[in-house]
Amino acid sequence: MGRIGMENVPERVNKRFHPEEKEFLVMTISGTHGSQWNGQDYWDKSVDILGYVEIESGRTSDIKSSLDWCVKDWSYDNFKKTGTIYRIKGRLPKLLDGDEPWINNKQRMSSLYVTEIISENEKNDFLENLLAEYRKEVSVQSAVLGKLILDKSLNQYETESEIEWCGETVKISISVDEDEDNVNEILPVAEEFYNNRNEWNTKLREFSASQLTELANDWLDEEYYEDDDEESDEETKPVHEITEKEFAERITICDISFDSDGDFTVYYDDDDMFWGHSVVVYGNIKTGFEEAQLMG
Repeated sequence: MGRIGMENVPERVNKRFHPEEKEFLVMTISGTHGSQWNGQDYWDKSVDILGYVEIESGRTSDIKSSLDWCVKDWSYDNFKKTGTIYRIKGRLPKLLDGDEPWINNKQRMSSLYVTEIISENEKNDFLENLLAEYRKEVSVQSAVLGKLILDKSLNQYETESEIEWCGETVKISISVDEDEDNVNEILPVAEEFYNNRNEWNTKLREFSASQLTELANDWLDEEYYEDDDEESDEETKPVHEITEKEFAERITICDISFDSDGDFTVYYDDDDMFWGHSVVVYGNIKTGFEEAQLMG
């Protein structure tokens, strides 16, 4: 408990949030996460909340948003308990004239800049009802993909279990909008993609191989030269160059995700060609492939 965040907050925070501190009850639904932009000498940190109650006025918000704050060092997880009501001091956001629309969307306009954690494990019927509703299962049934369950923390529907994909198994997910449950618009795209999986499977592997085989051999050479530097009485074995055919056969599919624009992202296990990084392919069901890259 106590004050959190930087004593001298960045100017962009002062621009976005009112200066006055007020007390709130908030319902958290995640642990702390954060990011650091290029050239930034501090961390942006946040925790997701289901809503809040402004204590003085009694005003409530049932919009899923966040508590935000900035720190010089990563530090520790200030909000360790999910599904918990905290009493905090914080600053309300203000409408920013002339900024991009996403700056003033309802999620960001319902976020708070937190300055102090007063207590935890508070009680409040309004916030507890929000949590109970949040924890109810939401799902859709597909004749092709089976049951898909909404992961509310990620705003995406996911197949209940792995399904068959050309001799392998895969999880399929569908991202939906914050403001609108548009899963039924995207579901036919995912079903069409899956129905044509034999064709897509070949194309995905060939495209990945065409984009990343050369890089895989660079990584192989680097590993070879590292091993060669080590003292050993054994004769060093020559490096076996990976072919595009071999690359395409070695990767193993893990997940496929779709969004409302018909974009897809396919994740593969790399079979240690990139020392455990994932191979990721981006594309669109209508326009084809965009790029393949490493992740993780």
